[in-house]
Amino acid sequence: MAKNQPMSNNNADRLAWTRRDFVRAAWGVMAVGAYARRGILPAFAADSVSNLDDLARSVRGQLLRGSSAGYDEARRVWNLAYDRRPLAIVRAVNLEDVQRCVEYARKHIVPIAIRGGGHSYAGYGVADGALQIDLGTFSTVTVDRDRRVASVGGGTRIRDLLRATLAAGLYTPMGSCGSVGVAGLTLAGGDTNGRGLYGTACDNLVSAQLVTADGEVRELGPDRNEDLYWAIRGGGGNFGVVTRLDFRLHPVVPLHTAAFNIGWQGIAGAMRAYGDLVRDAPDEARAGFFLDPESGASASCGYRGDAAAAAAYLEKWQAAFRPAPAQLSTSTPNPEGEVWGPTSVAVDGAFLEELSGGVVDVLSRAAIEGREFGQMLLGLSNGVVARIPMTATAYPLRGTGLSTLIAAEWHKLDDRARAERWVAETSAALRPWARRAYVNYLPPSTPERIREIYGVNYPRLARIKAQYDAANLFRENQNIQPS
Repeated sequence: MAKNQPMSNNNADRLAWTRRDFVRAAWGVMAVGAYARRGILPAFAADSVSNLDDLARSVRGQLLRGSSAGYDEARRVWNLAYDRRPLAIVRAVNLEDVQRCVEYARKHIVPIAIRGGGHSYAGYGVADGALQIDLGTFSTVTVDRDRRVASVGGGTRIRDLLRATLAAGLYTPMGSCGSVGVAGLTLAGGDTNGRGLYGTACDNLVSAQLVTADGEVRELGPDRNEDLYWAIRGGGGNFGVVTRLDFRLHPVVPLHTAAFNIGWQGIAGAMRAYGDLVRDAPDEARAGFFLDPESGASASCGYRGDAAAAAAYLEKWQAAFRPAPAQLSTSTPNPEGEVWGPTSVAVDGAFLEELSGGVVDVLSRAAIEGREFGQMLLGLSNGVVARIPMTATAYPLRGTGLSTLIAAEWHKLDDRARAERWVAETSAALRPWARRAYVNYLPPSTPERIREIYGVNYPRLARIKAQYDAANLFRENQNIQPS
């Protein structure tokens, strides 16, 4: 896959490694900001720098170093809070390039950072001192209408997948932002607005291709490398480089939506009403409660399916939120989805099993305190995704609940501390009610928190990690440590 998309080699760029490059890369390892993870700093062998020339000669894709034209743009990720300097960046163009990179990293004890869409809230598409494998050319999408399966490369964006499937009259549940990478979303589980009817993105992953730390290419599925197939459905990028993903497809169903603007008055009461409405929501429903830093609170509910059934269900929501008028609409999936350009943002997550009085108090108070910069999303997780047993996949958010994102942007450096403090304090206040969270909503997190989030699935994940990546080369992620 992607072998028909070679990139030109620039030998002067690829071979001219200087002492200045090494100093700049080493500076990146030492200059650790507020989001660095204590105890998981890169440690690479001294000869890894000089041997980059060998790696450059062995791959077809472009290798970028600190002095290369395009290096700074290639290391830039969506969350501008993270300014990290990898040892080198390889823009892989085929499977063999990925294998050569993994073999180099293993030989020289260099951690690997995998860049798919580059949209990680925690900035994990890049890492100080790491070898960054850029899968941007792995973007081919094929749709088998008869089998109802879509296959995508590891660097494919959501919008490209959905454009192809919708053209065939089919759909697979994905996130709401079209620029996000399919692989990063799916490997963390893939919270999607269609999970009530179809499950998460990882629940629709029928097979995949993975390059493990030994450089081997492995095909994963229900009857092939079943342990790895189980682990990558929720366990993130801990087990290797996913170069292909195959998804189950479904017929396109219209979504009938009612949205309500609440503003800054009565947030607690609206939140309680929302909690009551989602408690027994049908599989066809999707719902969200939102906090915008400028306009305040809002809520929405969608119903997938028959228009008459949707109207009857949405009437319950209209009655609960009166006198706020309902904004009614009907839509089908939009490949582009929400557009959220590169920014600096602090985040954290929580999975709330209910909106109890204590939770509502915490969130409504935080909403007022975060006015002008704080954001919240409380997305309903119910139906199919909730009924799948906890140990069926590594994804830990089973059972009905609200997958919650706490976020705060800043546009001036002076505002960073305020944003980070508000997110951290709100998240800490929710911890008595939420030990789990969607791992894609987390900042770089401690081993203890990751162990807590995966719960009963963590020991099995750690055993699989030890079997396939005992040296923890794939540690630039929400890391599962080898047992």
